[in-house]
Amino acid sequence: MLLLVAALGISLTLLIQQSMHLAALSNVAVETPNNANATQQRPQSSSDSDEMTDVEPDPEQLPETQTDENSAVTVDDGLVDINTAGLAELQTITGVGPVTAQRIIDYRKTIGRYASVDQLLGVKGIGSKTLEKIRGQVTVR
Repeated sequence: MLLLVAALGISLTLLIQQSMHLAALSNVAVETPNNANATQQRPQSSSDSDEMTDVEPDPEQLPETQTDENSAVTVDDGLVDINTAGLAELQTITGVGPVTAQRIIDYRKTIGRYASVDQLLGVKGIGSKTLEKIRGQVTVR
């Protein structure tokens, strides 16, 4: 009986983790089209005051744009943005070879974009030990 309760608890924990992961991925996928619409709506908002309310959520997106500008600065600091890095950039990470770099890119295409560095655990060949080794070399912007 105790074993069944423990199994149920583990199962529910995994289910909650999966739903949180899915929700995070959905938020990232939804935010990406908003950024494209935000740039299209800005010229219209200057001519129509009604659309100014449509633009109000867009300043929330502006920090992301500023974050993209900051990513160029962090690249100078030696951090590799796993959302924008190509194969060659990923191979500059200690412990990441060509196969793992390609897997990181393939996984990124599958999920859309990384929400956190911890999502690298979903890449085949990257376990908790490898993640801890490369954590100081990578970032998500």
